[in-house]
Amino acid sequence: MSNIFIKLKSGKTNSYLIKADNGYLLIDTGYEANYNGFLKEITDNDIKLKEINYLLLTHHHDDHSGFVKELLDDCELKIIVHENAEKLLSKGENDKTNGGGIINRKMYFVFKFGQWFIPNLFNLNFPPLKLRGKDVLVNKDNNDILKRIGIKGNILFTPGHTIDSISLLMTDGSLFCGDLAANLPSWLDTKYCPPFVTDLEQLYKSWQKIIDSRAQKIYPAHGEPFEVEKLRSHIDKYENEDLIRFF
Repeated sequence: MSNIFIKLKSGKTNSYLIKADNGYLLIDTGYEANYNGFLKEITDNDIKLKEINYLLLTHHHDDHSGFVKELLDDCELKIIVHENAEKLLSKGENDKTNGGGIINRKMYFVFKFGQWFIPNLFNLNFPPLKLRGKDVLVNKDNNDILKRIGIKGNILFTPGHTIDSISLLMTDGSLFCGDLAANLPSWLDTKYCPPFVTDLEQLYKSWQKIIDSRAQKIYPAHGEPFEVEKLRSHIDKYENEDLIRFF
């Protein structure tokens, strides 16, 4: 039987709760300001904070780790991240040292328009987070930690959007990918890429890894779920040279 999951959307980021043996695993949080909305959502779903035993961060960005520190103040849980995230989380800001840029000009002007009218809209900061001894660092594909908590799936290392990006693939073919891919409005012409990419060639290699893994349905952090065939038909549509520097 497949694990049961619940989609949460207290802000602009989709988070997911997956049923484990004794409680839940949460995939990603949201911006720091989204915490109260998150609390209301889990209450509406008859879930208590103490039932959330694990938090898997698909990567360190501010819209995924924004209220982790506040969450840790209110409940005990173990954090699961890729080892590349440890230093990035401790700095409290989105990585700006590994290159990359905005996927296309339409998306670039959306970001710039937002900055003009809402000055701190994309400050790319979050409360710094120091990982503890009980937290779990993964450095490659890993299903041991999930098996131990009763989740039928595998953690995959899927860099490209960031150097620390991971995804969770369930045995039923559901894939929770964070920002490895996004389902944004078609007029933005992102071709299922996230708005920001660190290394496009690496991102497409991660897409191919997902395709080869026999994933069936993609559950992104931004936008509605979609079939894996969308990745297959849009792979390699952009090149690293197409990326537009944003910072």
